[in-house]
Amino acid sequence: MQITQLEILPAAFQGRVYVYVKLHTDEGIVGIGEAACSGKESALIGALRDMEHCLIGEDPFQIERLWQLIYRTAFWRGGPVLSGALSGIEHALWDIKGKALNAPVYELLGGSYRHQVKAYCWIGGAEPETWARAAVERIEAGWGGLKFTPFDPTGPAFSLAHGKRVEAIVKAVREAVGDEVPIAIDGHGRLNPVNAMEMAKRIEPYGILFFEEPVLPESVDALAELRRTAGVPIAPGERLFTRYPFRECLVKGAVDVVQPDICTCGGIMEAFKIAALADAFFATIAPHNPLSPLSTVICLHLDTVVPNFLIQEVPDGNNPARKLLIDGFEEKPEKGYLKVPRGPGWGVSLNEEYIRTLEERPSYQKPDSFDVDGSILDI
Repeated sequence: MQITQLEILPAAFQGRVYVYVKLHTDEGIVGIGEAACSGKESALIGALRDMEHCLIGEDPFQIERLWQLIYRTAFWRGGPVLSGALSGIEHALWDIKGKALNAPVYELLGGSYRHQVKAYCWIGGAEPETWARAAVERIEAGWGGLKFTPFDPTGPAFSLAHGKRVEAIVKAVREAVGDEVPIAIDGHGRLNPVNAMEMAKRIEPYGILFFEEPVLPESVDALAELRRTAGVPIAPGERLFTRYPFRECLVKGAVDVVQPDICTCGGIMEAFKIAALADAFFATIAPHNPLSPLSTVICLHLDTVVPNFLIQEVPDGNNPARKLLIDGFEEKPEKGYLKVPRGPGWGVSLNEEYIRTLEERPSYQKPDSFDVDGSILDI
């Protein structure tokens, strides 16, 4: 079997752009994947086209060899654009192999360790009461946990009023859903180390599952210091690419929960390696997933096989329109859990008829997050 074509399907959907990858073979088997570099989709598509020459005529079963060929034969390695493109290609290779062998991908990765996957979704709101209502609605809809970002875009200054408002939101959500529901807080890297420490102390009494990206990942030492002194688990990873920066985080004691994004870290096997590395440091994995239902499915194939899996993110747990993007799977939990599709490959297909009706455009917009003095806010 040989690869004959790489096809790219960008799809603008409700404020995001999903970039789907299709690899065609001379035997008629087509593999699908999802590549991501949010806000830089034009660069991502260019990187995919640059990588095509490494694939044409090659055996799609040689997944590790092709991954290394693309990664190691370029002067510039890693980074969000190249790693995102490589992720989508790697997904499609696994899908081809699974279809050719009539086996789901999770079976090729060692077989299922668990038969269902605990999943959480996002919530939002304005006042604490609206956040609390949204939380109750999602739990009643069957989700197994919640994550939210109560922080406004911030600059260096962090007001006492802002801190109190954040705590009020977290308190309202916890009181609304009770003590058994996992709650994660997403910092989006909006805080500096001092402010992150203050907020960790404020949210600690409410039993937080993890504090995601409390500070930007550029300083592993700052993350490590925060983890040593904070009373909540620290979870970086969505902006880390390949296993190498995760190693530094783990060695320096900067992480409790690793959060690789399966569509940007290098693919499912790279995420599998990151999970194994984390397991050696007694850390868990909760894959980052702000993308389409195809990304969710690929995550589920990983989640079902790794022993140190914690919980799976699903971005919009109250959006029935998402089911239009793929066939064979719906993001509909039962008592907090999702089940992995059991068909060959990923066990799903793209709804190309619908996807091809969507606009092809980059999601990047001119920044508009500025403070009252004109300075730029971290979003």
